[in-house]
Amino acid sequence: MIKFWKKLQKFLDANEPVFLAFVTENTAHSPGTAGAKLLITAAETFGTIGGGTMELNLMQRARQILASGDDFVPEMQVLHHRVNGPGEKSGMICSGSQTNVYCLYRPEKDRATVEQIVQFLENDRAGVLMLDRGGLHLQARPLDPQQPQIYLEKSDAEWRYVEQLQNMCRVAIVGGGHCSLALSRALRPLGYEISVFDTRPDVATFVENEAAQRKVILDDFRDAGSRIAFPELTRVIVMTVDMASDARGLSGVVGIPFPFIGVMGSKAKLAAIFKKLRAAGIPESDLQKITAPVGLPMRSHTPPEIAVSIAAQLLQMEEK
Repeated sequence: MIKFWKKLQKFLDANEPVFLAFVTENTAHSPGTAGAKLLITAAETFGTIGGGTMELNLMQRARQILASGDDFVPEMQVLHHRVNGPGEKSGMICSGSQTNVYCLYRPEKDRATVEQIVQFLENDRAGVLMLDRGGLHLQARPLDPQQPQIYLEKSDAEWRYVEQLQNMCRVAIVGGGHCSLALSRALRPLGYEISVFDTRPDVATFVENEAAQRKVILDDFRDAGSRIAFPELTRVIVMTVDMASDARGLSGVVGIPFPFIGVMGSKAKLAAIFKKLRAAGIPESDLQKITAPVGLPMRSHTPPEIAVSIAAQLLQMEEK
C-alpha cells in the first residue's frame, strides 16, 4: 500500500497532477477488487483496477482531463463486465461488477494530505482516508476491526470512499531463519503487514529480510507475544531455530487471543513441542488452538514451498 502512496507523492512533489482510480466494491469474478488502485499521469501509469478495455478507456479519459487543465469533481462509476443486461458496461465480459471512484490530485491542493498519508503508513499509525465529491480528507482515528478495511458509504445523492489506513492483514513470524525469509517474501506482495521476531541480531536471513516491515530482536522467544500489536488481527507463525525455541515462542502466544497460531515441524518434533508445553502447565484448551503443522497439505520441503503452503492457508482463511 505504501508504495502506491509514495509513488503519488513523488509526482506531486514534482508538481505533476495525477488522476487516480480506486475500486471500492466488487462482486464475484470481477477483475477489479476492493482496494485496487490505479495512478495515471500524462506519461505513466502505476497499479491497476482490473486491466483490459475498462482500464484503457479510463486511461484515455484521464489523460484528456489532465491535458485540459480543468477542474474535476470526484465521481463514482458502477461498471458491469458483461455484454447484455442492465447497467453501464465496462467493455469486458469476465462477469461480475465493480464500483470505481475517480479523482484528480493537484500538487498545490493535495500534496500535504498525501505526505500525511505516507507518514501514517510508515509509522503504522491508525487513520482514515476519505474521498467524496469535496475531495480528499485524512483523519486520525483508531482502527475499527468491526468495519472493513475499505468500504463505500452512499445514499441516493451522495457517496464517500472510506479506507482505514492501518493494515488489517497482519502476520507475526516468530523466528528469522530461511523459512521465515521465504514466508515474508511470499506474503509481502499479498498485502500483509509482516513482523519478524528473533533472538539473533546478526543471523543473515533476519538481517537481509527486506520484506518484513518490522524486525524485532528479543531476549527470549517467549516475549514475542507481548510485543505484537493488534493481536486480534494478527496471525502468528512459529518457525524458530529448534524445538525448544518453538516451545518458548508458543508458550508466549497461546494465552493471547490471536485469530490463528501455527507452528512448523515434523510429527516427531511437534509431539515433543506439545509434550514440553503440557509439562509447562499450558492448558489443553490453549493447545487446541495451535495449528500443527502449519500450511496446506502439499509438497512443501524447501523454504519457498513451505512459504507457499502457509500463504495459501492464510489466504484460504481470509475467504471465510
